[in-house]
Amino acid sequence: MDLRHALLRIATGRPHILVVGAVGTDRLRARVEQELARRCWPIAIAPADANVLVVVGLPGTELESVIDDVWLGVPAPRARVRIMRDEDVVGALDGAIAVLGDLAGQRSRAPRDGAAAGHSGAARAGREDEAGSHAGHGGDAGSDPAEDDTGHGEHGDHGGGHHHHGGGMELPGGLAMADLGDDRDGLALDRLHVALGPVLPEWPSGLVVDVTLQGDVIQEADSRFLDADDHEADDVPDAARALTSTARVLALAGWAGPAARARDLRDAVLFGEDEDPAQVLGDLDALRRRVHRSRLLRWMLRSSGVGESEVMASLDDKLLSARAAISGSVAEPTAVVDLRALDARLAGAEFAAARLIIASADPRPRPALTTPADREGAS
Repeated sequence: MDLRHALLRIATGRPHILVVGAVGTDRLRARVEQELARRCWPIAIAPADANVLVVVGLPGTELESVIDDVWLGVPAPRARVRIMRDEDVVGALDGAIAVLGDLAGQRSRAPRDGAAAGHSGAARAGREDEAGSHAGHGGDAGSDPAEDDTGHGEHGDHGGGHHHHGGGMELPGGLAMADLGDDRDGLALDRLHVALGPVLPEWPSGLVVDVTLQGDVIQEADSRFLDADDHEADDVPDAARALTSTARVLALAGWAGPAARARDLRDAVLFGEDEDPAQVLGDLDALRRRVHRSRLLRWMLRSSGVGESEVMASLDDKLLSARAAISGSVAEPTAVVDLRALDARLAGAEFAAARLIIASADPRPRPALTTPADREGAS
């Protein structure tokens, strides 16, 4: 009993949070991330690393199915909450802590005969708890550890953020069986079909990218946003969007400090009604100089397999566009990469570089402008 209580104290002291956002929830997701940073709660890298699953917004049918699979991979003690409004954020996270620390509640949901609960029952229970937390405007949180035994077996790969689609024979762990195809040199090599997203850290909400791999090279890519037609575009200022993309690129490159600084500036743009614009611009200029001068960042980008100069130029453009938007100066419209242009960028790139390429491109469900240069694939 003492060991159980000790583990619960650890879980509730600094829980790891897995955030899943529906399309069109970027502003609300930023508010959640701001509160998590204020509490110093780390972001989980996978469901197996998480204690709390935070669903931002109202997911559609496709994303709801993925969330149910992800929930199976979250080990007990755990909690699942849904946040629909800014006012729900603090209460929902406080409620999650209460659920994590409730030993009787966690045990009552565990299977009593040692058998794992079925997928449909586990998913239904998770949604019911989540709905209950929303009905209370974030004051309570739902948890359902009953299906923990199955979460790390059948559905463990959903925990890695990969959304598997139907069709084709699957290997253990949910991976599709490889087939044969010609590579760029005309050699017949194995082709593996893998889906990235929609549940990954530093990842656009609702995005799924199906890639065809030969070795570690992406031969084909097909991107889409889940349930995009069911949601309206999020009204996020260009400056905040540019800073979010900057933070994701820096975080994926491994530069955590400046990534956090970019998020702080984004939060100042979105929620800092009392912030002095001159101070925000000064901090933004300091971040831009630091990024531009950093040899460490250039080295990390070279090590990641992406085009160093292209990413550095993209970061500079994002920070300059954010500055122009904050200062109110006249600037060219922000070029937005649509999904077909993103697919072209990914084709020919190394698999290890895919997430950095996507973070730099910052695709949107309904882009307003694309540039001809974005139509060219990686070489």
